This record gives sequence, structure tokens and C-alpha cells, in this order.
Amino acid sequence: MFSRRTHDDFRDEVHSHLDLETDRLIADGMSPNDAHAEARRRFGNVSGVEERFYEASRVAWLDHLWRDVRYAVRGLRRAPSFVLTTTLTLAVAIGLLTTAFAVVSGFLRPYAIRDPGGLYQVSWRAHESASRLFRWSDYDEFRRRTDLFSALVGEDVHMVSSSGQPVLASVVSLDYFDALGPVMRVGRGLAPMDAGANTAVLSDPAWQRIFDRDPAILDRDIELNGRMHRIVGVLGPEFSGLGGQPSDVFVPRPAVGSASGGTPDAPPPGTIIVARLAAGVTVPRAEGALAGFMRARFDREPDVAAVVEPHPGPNELTLQVIAILTPVFVPFVLVLVTACANVSNVMLARAIRRQREIAVRLSIGASRARVVIQLLTEGACLAAIAGAAGLALSGWGLRLVPELLVSTLPASLGPILRLPRLDFDIRVFTFVIGTSTAATMLFALAPALQASRIRPVDSLRGQRHGSPRGARLRHTLVVAQVASALMLVVAAITLAHNGAGMSRHDLGFDPAGVISVNVRGTDDRAAGPLADALAADPRVADLAVTSGNPLFNGAKKVAAVPGGGQQATPTDLTFVSPEFFSMLRVPIDRGRAFTAAEARDAEPVAIVSDATALAFWPGEDAIGKTIRLDRTDDRRLNDLPGYPALTVIGTVRDMTTALLVAGHDRGHIYLPIARGNTQATAILVRGRGDRDLSPAALQEIFRRVAPEPQIFEALPLSDIRDLQTWPLLAASWVGALLAAIAFGLGMSGLYGVLTYELSDRQKEIGIRLALGASPRNVVTLVLRQGGTLAATGAAIGLALALGGLGTLASVVHLRNVTLVDAEAFAIGIVFVVVATLAATAQPALRASRVSPSETLRIDAQ
Repeated sequence: MFSRRTHDDFRDEVHSHLDLETDRLIADGMSPNDAHAEARRRFGNVSGVEERFYEASRVAWLDHLWRDVRYAVRGLRRAPSFVLTTTLTLAVAIGLLTTAFAVVSGFLRPYAIRDPGGLYQVSWRAHESASRLFRWSDYDEFRRRTDLFSALVGEDVHMVSSSGQPVLASVVSLDYFDALGPVMRVGRGLAPMDAGANTAVLSDPAWQRIFDRDPAILDRDIELNGRMHRIVGVLGPEFSGLGGQPSDVFVPRPAVGSASGGTPDAPPPGTIIVARLAAGVTVPRAEGALAGFMRARFDREPDVAAVVEPHPGPNELTLQVIAILTPVFVPFVLVLVTACANVSNVMLARAIRRQREIAVRLSIGASRARVVIQLLTEGACLAAIAGAAGLALSGWGLRLVPELLVSTLPASLGPILRLPRLDFDIRVFTFVIGTSTAATMLFALAPALQASRIRPVDSLRGQRHGSPRGARLRHTLVVAQVASALMLVVAAITLAHNGAGMSRHDLGFDPAGVISVNVRGTDDRAAGPLADALAADPRVADLAVTSGNPLFNGAKKVAAVPGGGQQATPTDLTFVSPEFFSMLRVPIDRGRAFTAAEARDAEPVAIVSDATALAFWPGEDAIGKTIRLDRTDDRRLNDLPGYPALTVIGTVRDMTTALLVAGHDRGHIYLPIARGNTQATAILVRGRGDRDLSPAALQEIFRRVAPEPQIFEALPLSDIRDLQTWPLLAASWVGALLAAIAFGLGMSGLYGVLTYELSDRQKEIGIRLALGASPRNVVTLVLRQGGTLAATGAAIGLALALGGLGTLASVVHLRNVTLVDAEAFAIGIVFVVVATLAATAQPALRASRVSPSETLRIDAQ
């Protein structure tokens, strides 16, 4: 094969002859320029010679590669069992890793629109708050700035009702589709001609779910909150809006009143604004030009500033995202590493059995590099087959993931769940190619290098034993497999323990039978009329209003100071009606509950949690003490008469009102409100019977209150609890699957190594038995060897697991999650011991049954 060095030597020789010819012509009296031109004419075009050399090198390289591939294919065809086991092992690992990558890629994929890199999100940021939501009147102001923006679109997402089904509708500006340029599968997008018309564009999933992909979809009607909208187009499957969730239907902004029950300039802001910058406009210039408008628009916010930032997709790959995703990918990578170690051991054993073949090739002139390349080519063929099979498994997995996700979530969340499109794209294919290439280097390179180190003379004499270096490599691979498997087992058990612990966690209140009703979007004023309607319905047994329901992280943060104190303590604060504690079956530990009069008049009285009472007045009775709200992040609190001074009238037990992983609240203050109070933005309701407040019954009540019933989100508190425990349980299921695969591979690797080495040590074992060793001694010898390898891998795995989980625990501080779980480590060790005994028992028993006479007779022959 031609090499780069060969080419350099050839080029130097060509130029040397050219210089000599030029010097000879100059000596004959010719000018230097004429001599050089004549020498080139006589000697020939050097660049042409180089081009012919390059072409010859390329042809030779391709010829060698093609011969290596043909030889590898012929060799693999003669070993179907070897090919099946190795490719299946790699395919499972590559398929799992590819599925995880495709899922993450689906969430990080740029918008499928024209020039997504030129899209910018307009938002604002103040000292203590930030938002990307505006009113439609703000959109109109920005649209006039043609000196800054070449295109501007607005989108306001609402949950609406379509024939009783929840539908996510995006109210968009008329130039939305022209500015973004998504692919249309059928029909057209919205346009200025749709101003004032009830038209709509469907997403591809909604076309499938609602209309079963009816080919005559154009000009059909879809009902949105009781009003019909004519369908003018269907989007391609790649794009489903700029909102946080994929939208089902898009309606033009002038139709917002019919689709969302509001007006374009309703006070609650909910519109996101995305722009394309005009030619020559930079981000700092745009932010500076919008600063004045932001200060006027948000005059009550200190130090408000405009923010214009790239927005090529719904989620951006930042350092924070990478830090979050790294622990997710590590288990999948460990499975791939374990699979590669397993295959590498098998290939190493196969290469040692092919020592005579390799020795013949080396003895007739093949270089060690040629042998390594040939063995790597075989590995590449195996990796290519495994990559294709892994891609097929991943495609099956991507269809299975959404089904599993929906089936394992609480039933009440299924109809409102929207998932991004999960499929293959160029990034996934590139990832598979890169993963297969990396796998080839992981499992094929070491055996190839080891096999090429043989001595041809010894191999041709029939000495097939591997070298001590080869044995060390096999042992190292087994140790790596056991370590990786143990790390996965410990992580899976830790996740399962935490998930089970969270499901048993005492919330401090009873969620059974209680339904939480929240208002989607920002129009919290709709909660008051709904509370009156629910209270009047005979099917409702109990009702309470709050400023934020438990398990929804709806508490407000305040800085509270005990009467006479100076140090402010960050504390949660929630407004609740007097029925709140009795509905959740939370007894008043000391003092009394709120009265209806205190709630109606918003009296400055408070009920505090035990943690707050202990922190503010340790060893004292909290009843009658006062609290001052020194500072809040909600200005509405300071607008109420009688605040910030509060008198404590009761104490209650600590509750978990936010996230289960955070445990009980560190402190909580409850203030009284009535149904008509502006702080009443959420509702807790319990029916007289288990089925009295079914989803259909609640929708009936919602329709009586609001033209857009889907703005109300009704979910049982028990389902919210299950939803919060689901991520840990799902992660433990995935972890258990990965751990089982890795442990199976690790123990099969240990079994294979022991079996191979015992076959090579058969003569030694026969001699031991002939000299008086008992079968028990042989069993002990084999168990000791396997146990040493497993113990070494277990020690390394435990150390790495302890270090990794300990580091993660130092970063993630969650009171209800234990990352360093001693029980998980103990169970992992038990797994290793049991699996090691299972993997070594059969080789040990087989070795103890070796017949010394037969072994020595075979050796003598």
C-alpha cells in the first residue's frame, strides 16, 4: 500500500531530477527561465506525475480495503454463532444508547422552519423577575419597529375544548406562517386574508388523532369552544408551534375571542414574541432600542431591561443542560462499554485460536500493521451489522417510549399530555455511525494488537497458548464489565428506594378524593366565579379556595420577621379559606382555625406551621405572637389593609405543599381569604361520592362558568402525587433494565474467560489431580480465580459509584432523596457474590471432572 512517506520520497526524487536537468541546460548556455521551462518539457509535468501517483495510491488503498472486507466477510460467514452473539450484544447496547439520544435529540431539535438560526426571542428581565410574555398590544408596538425587525410573530397558547376533547390551540399573528415558513402537508397556512375569519390550521398529530388523517380535510370544520372553524391547511409532522408544548390547532389572532374566551388586549399577558432581526441590526442594538419601551411598559419593575436572545429551538443545549443530561447518558454508555468488553474478550479468544493462520501470514511477509488492519476490518464489519440492528431496535424503542410513557402516567394526565415528535434525523444517523466506530475501537483494537504480537515460529509449532499479556487483557476486560454492572445495579436500587420512599412519604395531609382545580394561563380572576358555581352544585361536599394548591408549588415566598425580631426568614405563604384544613384533614395542633368573618374581612391573623413556630419562638407558645412581612415578591400582599403585621391564632403540622423531593416545607404561613378575594386563584373540591365529580361532570360545570372551559385544569391530588414520584420510578425501571443487561454481559464474560482458560489449563489440572489434588481443590482453585476477578471489579465499581453519587449528592440538595444509599451498596455486593458463584460453578465442576489419564494420554499422542 502506498503511504504518505512513499509519496514524499517520490516527489523529492522527481524534483531532484528536474533540478539536475535545469542545471545541465544552464551550463550549456541557456538562460535560467528557458532552462527551467525546457527541463519541465523534457522531464514531463511534475503535477501530472503527482496526480497519477495520488490516483495510484487511492486505487491501491481501495483495493487493499476491498480485499480486507472480502476476507473478513468470508471468515465471519464460517463462524455464524460468533457473529450472532457478538452483533446481538453490541446491537442491544447501541440500540439503547441510540434510543436515549433520539429522545433527547427530539427535545433539543431546532424548529423545522426556514432559517431557525435567525430566530430571536424578545423578553424582559428585571431585578427579581423575568418573563417572555407580553400582550397583543405590545406585539403591535414591536411590529412598528421595522428598523429593528424584518419579521415579527406572536403566539398565545390556550387549552380549549373540541367536541369534549382537550385541544391545545395557538392563537397566532396573521404573518406567523409567512415569517416562519414551516412545511405544509396539505393546504396553506394562515394569511392576512384570514383576518376576521374563523379559519384554522391543524398540526399533523391532531389530524391523526381527531380526523384519522381524512384526505378530504380541507374546508372541514373543527369546533373550538362551541364555535366552528374552517380548516385551511395541515402542517407537516416536523413543526407544531413555538410554545412549550406541541400545539394541536392554530387560529388567527382576530379569532382569539372565539378560541380563548378573551380579547386581544385582555390584561393578563400570555403572548410570546419571536422576531427576525433586520439586516445589519445586532442584538445589543435591538436591546438598547427597546429599553425605553420596556421601562414604560413595566414601570413598576426596578431596573427593567429588554432581552433579545437566539431562539432556534424550544430547548437550547447549554452547559446546564449538558450537566443535567450527563448522569442520564452515563448508564447507557456503561452498558455499551460492558458490551464492548464482552465482545472484546470473545474476539481475543478467537484471535488466539487463529494464531496459526496469523503466523502463516506474518511468515510470508505480511507486516504487523496489515494484520491489525485485517482484524480491525473484521471488527468494523461486526460493528456495521450491530449498528444497523441497533438502529432497527431503536426505531422500535421510539415507538414504544410514548406508549409506555402514557400508560404509566396517571390516567387523568393522558388527555392533556403532548410529546414532541420522536424519530430519526441526520443527527441520530451520525450518532449511530460515530457510536459504531467508537465501539469498533473499543472492542476490536486491543485484541488485534494482542494477536499481532505472536511469534510465528511458536505458533507454527502448534503452541496456541495466549501470552501472559493476553491473559491480563482478558482479566482487565472482565473486571471492567463487573465494575460497570455493579455501578448500574447500585444506581438502579438507589433510584428504586427513593421512588418507593417518596410514594410512602407522609404529605402531612390526606389527598384522597380531593380534586385540585387550577386556571391555565394568567387569568386567575376566573377562579372566583367557578368557586361560586361549584359551591352551589349539590354534588359538591366540600370546597376551599387558595392562592396556590398543595403539590403545585403555588406558595408565595415572603421574608417574615417575628414580632420584636430583626432577622428576616424566607418563608412560604399561602392564602386559604377556613375550610382548607378540614378538607385536607389537617388538625389544628394549637389554637383555632380561621372563622368565616376573618376570611371575609381579610383580618390580619395567621396560622403557622410547626417548623415556623419552632424557628421563630423556640420553646415558647406561638399563639398570640406577631409576625411582620418585611418584604415580598408579590406586591399584591402589601396592598391589603392591615398588612404586614399578623397575629398567630393557631399552629398546624408541617406539610409538603411543593415538590415531594424537597420534603416538608421549611416554614409556612397561612392567611385567611373568602371566595371573592382577589387572592383566591385556585380551588380544592371534594364530591359527595366517588363518581359525583367525574371529568364529564366537572366539564359541565366549567361550561356554565366560562366560554373556554379548558382554561380550568382539574386533577386529583393523588394523581399529582403519583406524577411527582413517576420520574424516579421510571428512572429505576430503566436503570434496572440496564443493570440486568450489564450484569448478564459481565457474568457471561466471566464465564467465558474461565471456560477458555480452563480449556488451556486442562493438562495442568490433569497433572494436579494425578499428583493427589482432590476435585475439591480444583473447584476451590477455579472459584478463587473467578472470585478474585469479580472482587476486583466490585471494589472498583463500588469506589466509582460512591464517588459519583457522593459528588452528585454534594450538588443536589434534596431532603427527601438519598443518593448515597448504604442498603443499595450492600444489595449490589450480594448481587455480585451470587452472580459470581453462578458464573463459576459450571466451569469449576467441569474442571474437577477432568480425567488425569485421558488428559496425559492425549498430550502424549
